[in-house]
Amino acid sequence: MTLTLSLPADVMEIRLPSPAGIMAAVASAVGQDGIAILKRRRSVVDTCGDTGARSFKASLQASSIRAVDLKASVLGLVSYGGLIATVAQATAAALSPQGPGTCDRNMCERCCNIATSAPYIACGCHAFRHRTTASGKAWGASMVGVGIASAVFHGSYGSFREWGRRLDFWTIAASSNIMTRALFPNVPAAVTAAGVLATPFKPFFVSFVNSTAMELKFLAAARRNPKLRGPQRLHAACCLLGLGAFALEDVRPDLPLVHSVWHLLSSTAVATLNHLLADVEEQQRLEGAGAPVSKRRASPGRPYPQLVVEMKPLEF
Repeated sequence: MTLTLSLPADVMEIRLPSPAGIMAAVASAVGQDGIAILKRRRSVVDTCGDTGARSFKASLQASSIRAVDLKASVLGLVSYGGLIATVAQATAAALSPQGPGTCDRNMCERCCNIATSAPYIACGCHAFRHRTTASGKAWGASMVGVGIASAVFHGSYGSFREWGRRLDFWTIAASSNIMTRALFPNVPAAVTAAGVLATPFKPFFVSFVNSTAMELKFLAAARRNPKLRGPQRLHAACCLLGLGAFALEDVRPDLPLVHSVWHLLSSTAVATLNHLLADVEEQQRLEGAGAPVSKRRASPGRPYPQLVVEMKPLEF
């Protein structure tokens, strides 16, 4: 087939070859060997392209695996933040309160510190309403006391301020004793009594021991129960950030509102303990359900039903 282009009479007729003719001419000029070489080159290019795509895909997969490993490592490190912060704060505080503190230099800062004591009260009220054990409810009530004592301390003046700070630390230590009682229901009563007796003399030491036990309990529970991993990581992150605020307040006491930030971080960390207490209560419930009837413990306010048999004399 040819394409005919009509031109004026004084111009000669030109015939253009068809595409098939062009390909045939190229094939005849190159020959079979040339065509084979071109095909081999094309196959080599395709192979290189496939190899490059596979290597690129493998590199993406390797980078994603490295990112996942890095994320797991970071989260694993953060999960120990609560334990690290507990030990560091106890060491830095020398295990006893020192002086009246330097966190209320003006009225604005004083009001902010009083206002940020309210989350402790809210956390305590929440725990008191939602906890099902007597020790859990007692811990909620103690957190209300912690918030009130914190507000009293930050609102105090003069000679009462040092005693207000001592009251603040005493209520925290006492609350930690009750927290341990709620987290470890089988702890001997003598241990709790010893903690209560030591509170007026070494409140930081008492808080340190109880907080360390709580952090270890939270870590173990989060490894066992995936639902607790999110709250535990939030708890640990808040503890680490709180440790930073704690250190910054000592290094730069002139910076404003650092103590208020510490209040918010620590109250958030305390609020996450409700998840841990709920898990402990669930474990108690399951243990009670699996134990013999004679050894089961009824929940507060829900005694086990009793079978009453009334015998009457037979009438003839």
